[in-house]
Amino acid sequence: MKILEFVCHEGVQEMMLRQWLERGHEVYLTEAGKTWNNTYFEVPEGVIRERPSNPDLISVGSTPDLAKAVIHKIKHFHPGIPIVMVHHWFPSEKKLAGMFYRLATNITLTSYQRQCLLDIWNVESELIYCPIDADVFRPHDTEADPKLFLAIGNGFVPRLDMGWQNLVEIMAKVYEEDPKIHFQILGINPEIKPGDFPNVSTLSLKPGELPAHEAGARAIIFPTIRTLIPQSLIGAMSIEKTVVSFELDTVVDLLKEGRNGHLISCYDTDAFADRILELSRQPEDKALVSNARKDALGKCDHRVVADQLESVFNRLVG
Repeated sequence: MKILEFVCHEGVQEMMLRQWLERGHEVYLTEAGKTWNNTYFEVPEGVIRERPSNPDLISVGSTPDLAKAVIHKIKHFHPGIPIVMVHHWFPSEKKLAGMFYRLATNITLTSYQRQCLLDIWNVESELIYCPIDADVFRPHDTEADPKLFLAIGNGFVPRLDMGWQNLVEIMAKVYEEDPKIHFQILGINPEIKPGDFPNVSTLSLKPGELPAHEAGARAIIFPTIRTLIPQSLIGAMSIEKTVVSFELDTVVDLLKEGRNGHLISCYDTDAFADRILELSRQPEDKALVSNARKDALGKCDHRVVADQLESVFNRLVG
């Protein structure tokens, strides 16, 4: 199958591009709204950096690129080429977005996102979860520091919805009880001043470096108040780490209280701080973290996701 992919989300696409090549597909990659800058991932060898006029299928990940894909196939007199729209963001509410969504087969990555697309545009979609590379995000034989908690913060331009205010409150409450707790914050959170707290540090890691570092933490915490693709959470579950998160609509598909992690009522910072303190005094729950990997990979292993997407592609191409 000749697949044309529009650059959208390097961290997700790199896995899928490798899968398509391994499965014998002819893969093309084109840039429109976004560019592939090789900061974290190289384009897999074998991917052709061209935009063919007559692919068997076009795959896009953003609403602007969906419009460009429609124009591309009309411009080249191939109106029958199927388009798959994998929603890496919340559905757009702009005036013409619904019209373009109806011209594609839509894939959503969480139940909440699927419902949003239905509520806003009355457009159905197929639910296929965000992939994680199970070979990279795997358990490590590393003894965890019971006082180390890794906070996955905002890795993008600072936004109010990423929850840094909650993290400040959580840390302040924890330090009232135990100043030896060490919070490491991964991401861009300039509002948080490490010097204002007893034991807070920040760090920047490439995705491939994250699993080994996470392995040394007692738990991975997610204070964010809004997320669409909980890829970092899926990764933490996949390496068998204890995960603590607010009970967000986009998280509850995967994270189940007491079975594979810990959910905190939104946005109860007292309860979040109490859970951190409890975990710092308790040994790791082996059954819980084993379930975390099992449940995450059952839905998100990149090979499982590739099987599901390939099934959609085959159905459309015929």
